[in-house]
Amino acid sequence: MEIRRTKIMIEQHLYNGDSAEVLKQLKDNSVDLLATDPPYGIEFMGKSWDKVLPPTDIWDECYRVLKPGSFIAVMSSPRSDVLYRMIKDLEDAGFDMSFSPIMWTYHSGFPKASDTSKMIDKRLGAEREVVGKGKGAATSNTNSLGVYNNEYDETEPSTDLAKKYEGSKLGFQPKPAVEHIIIGMKPHGSKSYIDNVLNFEALPDNIKMTYPFIQVPKPAKKEKDLGMMGEEKQIYTDENGKFGYGNTNGDNFGDRIENVKRKNIHPTTKPVKLMSYIITLFTREGDWVIDPFLGSGTTGLASKLINRHFVGIEREKEYFDICEERLSVSREELVKFFKMEKDTQTKLDL
Repeated sequence: MEIRRTKIMIEQHLYNGDSAEVLKQLKDNSVDLLATDPPYGIEFMGKSWDKVLPPTDIWDECYRVLKPGSFIAVMSSPRSDVLYRMIKDLEDAGFDMSFSPIMWTYHSGFPKASDTSKMIDKRLGAEREVVGKGKGAATSNTNSLGVYNNEYDETEPSTDLAKKYEGSKLGFQPKPAVEHIIIGMKPHGSKSYIDNVLNFEALPDNIKMTYPFIQVPKPAKKEKDLGMMGEEKQIYTDENGKFGYGNTNGDNFGDRIENVKRKNIHPTTKPVKLMSYIITLFTREGDWVIDPFLGSGTTGLASKLINRHFVGIEREKEYFDICEERLSVSREELVKFFKMEKDTQTKLDL
């Protein structure tokens, strides 16, 4: 007897708006997985949308639209203060948080601490003398030899107090090589837990061997820009670590400039491979996935690639436009792209 597999016609719905309001339009108990990378509450690269954690009414609405027994996978900074508050907000919304997290690990990130001498001069309004140029690790971009291309001004202390504390560092925040993926569940009511068993066997063997650590590199420029047709922009970070971008006209946008130009200017784009593993673990083909903090659209790309229906919400118009462009790529194009990348770290091994 020949068994024919029915082709799933995947639906994707994108909304540009406030998640707290858009979510109210969705039906109760209609979604199978919440997978999202929300603001971390650490003002990453100076972005205003990352100053605070998401409003709790968004998590209340997510709880309502999820089916009983559905899982949530919420990315978070590993910083104890914001990690604790994020978990507490999710628990207060009603989610069962008695699950171990998944750890996303990658081979980039450097310790970061404030230069006490520079902070003193800045507080006193004293201008420091530029004495040369240095190369640093303001970003994760290197040349073919693995040498960092980011140049910055080397300065000398101006005030006597700044000279006294030259070389001193204030505080210590490692730029993470690990980020938490918080796992929770909407209580399952009449169903038993076994009805919501994880789809663990569908993961590749190399991922199963290290689980709950999932080692996936950050996305390459080619992956970030997939499907985008607009003009490339120069990406930069200034002396305060604030992120920005501009047209590729050679202007100096900040003291530290990444040696990269790209069309997708979102600063925290996640890899399709990572989101695909998460979605595979907690859903089956034809299930519905929601991301109320869509960013540049990676959760939607992963959902399309592995045949899940998808709802995505993004408040910032400039990022929503990126989502629309990236998600205009067909599933056939996505499959072709990742197969073409089989000799690189962006291979999707599913």
